[in-house]
Amino acid sequence: MNQIPRPHTAYTTAEIRALTRNLLRGCRCIFTAATLLTVAVESKGAGAAGASGPEDWPYSRPVDAPPPEVKSADRVVNPLDAFVLQKLEATGLTLAPEADRRTLVRRLYFDLIGLPPTPEQVEAFVNNTAQNAYGELVDSLLADPRYGERWAKFWLDLARYADTAGYEGDPDLPHAWRYRDYVIDSLNRDKPYDEFIREQIAGDEFEEIMGAGELPSAKPEQAVALTFLRLAPFTEPRGDETRHEMLSEMTSTVSSVFLGLTVGCAKCHDHKYDKIPMKDFYRMQAFFNTVQIAPPERGDIFQIGGPMPADFYREGEKEWAENKRQELHGIQGQLDTLRADFGKRAGSALPDEKQLPDAKQRADQLDDWISNPANEAITAAERKPFLELKEKLPFVKQHLKRLQPVAMTLRHSFGPPYEPGVPVTRVMLRGEYDKPGDPVEAGFLSCITGNSEPAKIRLDPFKRWPTRSRRMTLAQWIASPENPLTARVMVNRLWAQHFGRGIVPTLSDFGKLSGGPSHPELLDWLAHRFVENNWSLKAMHRLMVSSGTYRQSSVAASDRAARADPDNSLLSRSKRRRIEAEAVRDAVLAVSGRLNPEVFGLPIFPPLPEDIAQRVKYDQSKWATDNGPEGRKRSLYIYQQRTLTMPFMQSFDGLVCEDSVPERRLSVTPLQALEMYTGDLVNEEVKHFAARIIKDAGDDPQRRIERAFAIAFGRAPTTAEITELRDEAASEEKLTGLCRILFNASEFVYVD
Repeated sequence: MNQIPRPHTAYTTAEIRALTRNLLRGCRCIFTAATLLTVAVESKGAGAAGASGPEDWPYSRPVDAPPPEVKSADRVVNPLDAFVLQKLEATGLTLAPEADRRTLVRRLYFDLIGLPPTPEQVEAFVNNTAQNAYGELVDSLLADPRYGERWAKFWLDLARYADTAGYEGDPDLPHAWRYRDYVIDSLNRDKPYDEFIREQIAGDEFEEIMGAGELPSAKPEQAVALTFLRLAPFTEPRGDETRHEMLSEMTSTVSSVFLGLTVGCAKCHDHKYDKIPMKDFYRMQAFFNTVQIAPPERGDIFQIGGPMPADFYREGEKEWAENKRQELHGIQGQLDTLRADFGKRAGSALPDEKQLPDAKQRADQLDDWISNPANEAITAAERKPFLELKEKLPFVKQHLKRLQPVAMTLRHSFGPPYEPGVPVTRVMLRGEYDKPGDPVEAGFLSCITGNSEPAKIRLDPFKRWPTRSRRMTLAQWIASPENPLTARVMVNRLWAQHFGRGIVPTLSDFGKLSGGPSHPELLDWLAHRFVENNWSLKAMHRLMVSSGTYRQSSVAASDRAARADPDNSLLSRSKRRRIEAEAVRDAVLAVSGRLNPEVFGLPIFPPLPEDIAQRVKYDQSKWATDNGPEGRKRSLYIYQQRTLTMPFMQSFDGLVCEDSVPERRLSVTPLQALEMYTGDLVNEEVKHFAARIIKDAGDDPQRRIERAFAIAFGRAPTTAEITELRDEAASEEKLTGLCRILFNASEFVYVD
């Protein structure tokens, strides 16, 4: 059989219409219905979109060309600058001047740890006369635990991370948070990227089996890593259809995240632009066809699959989990103690057993009496812990479940005689689960290998486990230095975050529609350095942010430079960028002095706006609102509910992922100004920001203004700013208004 079930011209008109509808529904290729019909009708006898050999970019191996000679050699801080300067000099341009130190320290802090520097940290760098002051700052930030929190978010977007499964009911995924902590920990320890890949695709297949002994279990960390494959939205099972969709989603996501190819577009037809035949999609899918997920737990009405054992593995994590359990178990006791104490104060204000025999009704009346703010027998300070504990109590069971030593992982089938063996993978005609075509064997993409030979899957010597090692075979191929795409794709992702645009602009699509790289030699040079440095992400960060290209001012060197490079594709200046939603919220809390620095842990539930909080309160809400310090941890830890994005995060484009998201869309809207001026978060934190200024600067208006600017912007105010704002700093009430103004300044949410 051909790569497609029959020549396009053999389809009837009705079938072509059906094919078009299916493609528009199931593919992410950018087509219109009219285009698809034209392709189907006019491709008379056209051959399948295979590859005759790996000669074309990006399927050819990266070339390790030496850095070129450039005229402005004095601007070359490290070799990557030479590649950038070569392009600039070809158009008569050069790099912009280096940014001043205050700009650089703020840029570095937001880029590497996602938080603004304190005034003291800014001054320490500005006044550091050591020759390697910049390098020392870079190293200190890369060693900071907050680095992993910052960069984990970009990976979690790629991994389509959420704490709920989506669809109707949006059921809780109580153990997904452990994958989030795995990513943070892996980044902080600078786990080699090739190992990071293998753990997430085949964490259960690391240990080689050389004898006839018992099948080994996955190590806890590697079991947690496998959560990557299960993070897609999931609805109630529909038998073979759901399994087909699950395996197809794994195939598409692994391909786009690690290889930067839209292999998913070949699920229903040969890829219309890239050399990926439909057959290759199913050859890739065959690597996943022995995966097994645990059956749903008893009582799970959503039937989304259960967890598997995975003990807590980080240092101190077991003790932390046990302390959390004890804390949760103690909530009921603390409430009972407070009720007994307050009940004594109530006296005759509440009915006794004779007046009201029903114990529950008496308890409800006591709670109402305690909660009533008009009740002068209890102070607001005494009432607050009672209300907080009462709000937490309904969610104790939910949190305790999250603390079980399990993970939302998977495994391979044990195979005969215990479970089914390796199923036959077939090309599914038009991508439909119930229309099997020709059988295929697991194999790598022909556009990369130049052939369609089956992959060689290493089995144990006794062939007792024929279902094992398939995903490890795929993972090793992806993570191989010989793979032309893996290193390129990852360094391009890092480059995009540091420079505002990828060398290849479409970060998860290196195919024909990407337009190709703006600096191909530079991309290849970086890919080689990545592999040479043991796939170290921190080494690549250090290389990029230490370059002269990164240190440029965001102001064009001349009007000619601005005209010749209007979109900055030649990197003639730094790109001024708005920080992401998480960084905006974290910066507000950091500036107010109330950001909780605790790393790792359960999802957090910051307060929702009152209208939304009331709406979800009676709808089997999973939102366990925490008004205390726990709710002020970094935004990375916010509960990612697919049907309920926090409005503050949503207004700054921080949506909960349903698909793999390679890059955030950053908008500028009136809603952002409203959130920063009248939103609940800012209205609460602005008071603490003002109190911090008063504590630091005393009563002098000028000192207050200087301290406020140093905290919010990392710089001193100008004379004109002091003159204009002096009256605003004269009293505590006005100072709160001044702090609100600073939160609303573009300078607060933009980094030069």
